[in-house]
Amino acid sequence: MAAAEVWLLPDFPPGRYADRLARAAALASGALRALAAEPRSPFESPERLMTASEELRMSRVPDDERPTSASARDRALCQGASYMRHLLAQTWQMTQEARDTPGARDPAASRLLHASATACHGVALGLSGRGPAPSDAPYTAAAADFKAHRVRPQMRGANSAAVVHGGAIALDIANTGALLVTAVRIALGAPVPVPADATSSADRPGPFWYAGRSSLSLYARRLRAHLTPRSVYFQNSVRIALALAAARLVVGVLDLSHGLWALLATITVMRTSAAGTRTALWPAFGGTLAGAAVAAVMLYSVGGHVAVYAVVLAPLYLLAFSAGPVLGMGWGQAFSAIAAVAAFAQLAPTGPGVAAVRFTDIVIGGVTGALVGLLAWPQGGTGELRRACSRLLDQGTRAVTEIIDTITGAGTAGDALARARLAEVIAEASYVQYATERGAPDTEHPAGTDFQAIMLAGDRAIAMGQTLIEHCLPGALAAWPDTAAHLRDAANHLRLTALSLTYDLRSGKPRPAPVEPADQTVPTDHAVIADVCAASGGRAPDPLLYYAVDAAIWLASLQRVVTAVRPATEGRRAAPG
Repeated sequence: MAAAEVWLLPDFPPGRYADRLARAAALASGALRALAAEPRSPFESPERLMTASEELRMSRVPDDERPTSASARDRALCQGASYMRHLLAQTWQMTQEARDTPGARDPAASRLLHASATACHGVALGLSGRGPAPSDAPYTAAAADFKAHRVRPQMRGANSAAVVHGGAIALDIANTGALLVTAVRIALGAPVPVPADATSSADRPGPFWYAGRSSLSLYARRLRAHLTPRSVYFQNSVRIALALAAARLVVGVLDLSHGLWALLATITVMRTSAAGTRTALWPAFGGTLAGAAVAAVMLYSVGGHVAVYAVVLAPLYLLAFSAGPVLGMGWGQAFSAIAAVAAFAQLAPTGPGVAAVRFTDIVIGGVTGALVGLLAWPQGGTGELRRACSRLLDQGTRAVTEIIDTITGAGTAGDALARARLAEVIAEASYVQYATERGAPDTEHPAGTDFQAIMLAGDRAIAMGQTLIEHCLPGALAAWPDTAAHLRDAANHLRLTALSLTYDLRSGKPRPAPVEPADQTVPTDHAVIADVCAASGGRAPDPLLYYAVDAAIWLASLQRVVTAVRPATEGRRAAPG
């Protein structure tokens, strides 16, 4: 059977996740190249960036192609997809703003965008197998040149604010691209800088803590992580053991013949959540009932002619294995019931009553499995993931407000960033568990809660927050009170948005994201850049003010990501990311 599966009747490959990531990188490369062109030629279809971002969500990927194993390759692919989604979101943002301010592009920023486009092209070639592993060399020099250049020019001209804003986003794209290249190199098994995780020992684990570790150690770490009652694998083991024990007890008490089918039915209908079990229960019952009826007619008609059962057995099992994936579980159960009866009819004399016995066993096993699934951890991986993601949002946005308060002189740094890192580790493990569940969609989130976006928001909050803490001394931005006030307001707004979402995640009762009324309020990033231009007085501003610009871009991107996590209301379209 294995040889036939590989060489004789191979299945059509569903497509690798790496190919999806390669297509997204190629699309981003084209968009960035268009934005960097002189004279600028806008990207013709920004909607494709949104589509490519959505295609990287795990819910859009076939079960067998989801990068959810403990290997460094799968970890890197999953992490690279998060970076790619942020890069696509920022590129989409630039295409939208380029239409409003055509021609406003700093040459150094254009060179940075062009270098990032070249790096994304290398990512696409490497992942698709048409080229070597990508390198961050194309834009390492361009990023250094841009950082040195943007503090020198004088703030003059009507487009100064647009130039500063576009340059800040271009730098964010380049920094994200550097992380993307590192993740892709790990996925392709190419050498990475040593150590790949440059995070200080006090701030670890960093984003690439797994680089260079053996597969055995990574799988051992994954196994240790599941030795807890909070693990969905642990919960499923207990649930199945309880269900099988209960089914065996019922079979023994009722003295049922062919009681093995009750145990098989229990395993067949059980899923990682009560909703998934309930969905599988009725097709199993209906298909078994139909198959039992046909099998009763077959036994009555054929009687003891064993040769007939031997002839029809192979075609029946062929239908049983092929009908389920194509027509649904009920058809597979129906043909399996008929095939099983044909198999047992060759071993011992039997009559039409065996079909009724099998149906009785299936009902007992299915009901037992459904009851245990309802009583023991009924939410499956979704429940654990909601709790972990709500904790990550809470701790991540708490760290954001603490960091902004620290650099603006309104508070002091505490341990919020360390708690956010711990929450990220737990959320990552829960997300991997959730992504491995087969055929168990989150029915309580019909519009599809974007858990990957929550992981991205947490990673962005921690990474950029660490950068600001390292480069901005406490109170560094206090000399510019208007700018500091704008940053604190944006951080508090992000915190309030996240708190509302965390409540929805914990309660399991999602609400559509409200459509905020259009008003004349200037977005925080634009307000901060206007403050920077005004504070410069036509001269080169204080270099510290550019960290205020980077912080404003950071807060704006986090706000878009967190707002887009919740299912959108009708007619409302969220930005990718």
